[in-house]
Amino acid sequence: MQSLVGIAALLAAAWGVAAGRSASTPLFFRIVTYGLACYALGTGYELLRDAVIASGALRAADLGGLAATGFSIGLVGRAGAFFFLFSSYFGALDSLADGREPELARYRLGALAAPAVVVGLGAWLSALLGLRPVALLALVPVAGTSYYALKHLVMPDVEMGIIRVMRPYNACVLLICLLQPITLLGAGLGLAHGAACSLAAAAVLAVMPLARSGVSKWFL
Repeated sequence: MQSLVGIAALLAAAWGVAAGRSASTPLFFRIVTYGLACYALGTGYELLRDAVIASGALRAADLGGLAATGFSIGLVGRAGAFFFLFSSYFGALDSLADGREPELARYRLGALAAPAVVVGLGAWLSALLGLRPVALLALVPVAGTSYYALKHLVMPDVEMGIIRVMRPYNACVLLICLLQPITLLGAGLGLAHGAACSLAAAAVLAVMPLARSGVSKWFL
C-alpha cells in the first residue's frame, strides 16, 4: 500500500512541475515540488527492489549489512522529501510568518505536540512490530516539518495574510506528517496501514494545488 503514496507523490510532483514553469514561481512552491519528487523516487526504488527480490534475481541477504539493520535507500528518499518541506518552512516562510514576538511563545510551545506525536507513535510501532530502530531515523525530518505545519496552522495571522491563505496547505502537510509513522513503519498493521496509506495518498494529491492556491493569494 505504500506504493499508493508513492504514485500520488509522483503525480503531485508532475503537476507541480507543470504548474511551476513560470519564472515568477515562488521558491517555496518549487521546494515543495522537489520534496514530493524525492518521495516518489524513494518509493520507486523500494518497489523495484522488492520486484527484483520477488523475481529471484536477488536475495534480501545480498543487499548487505545495512539492509539487515532496516536501512534502505528508499528511506533516504522519503526522509529527503521532508527535509525539502522542512527547508521550505525554515528558509522561505517562517521568518515572514513569525516575528519572534513574546506573545507568540505559547503557539511555538504548543506546536511541539506534533513532533511529539510523530516520534512517540514511531517508537511505539517500532516496539510493537519489532522493527529495527534505524527506520525511525526517517521520521526525524518528518517531526521537524510537523512542528512548523502545526505552528503555522494555529498561530494568528500576520499583516500580509500569509498565515490565513496557507492554513489549508499547512493542515494538509500536518496530516501527511502525522500519518508517516503508520505508512512507513506500520505495514504489519493490516487494514489500518491500508487506510493510513489511502488517506496519505489523498493528502499528497491535494497538497500541491493547496500550495499553489496559497502562494497565488500570498503574492497578490
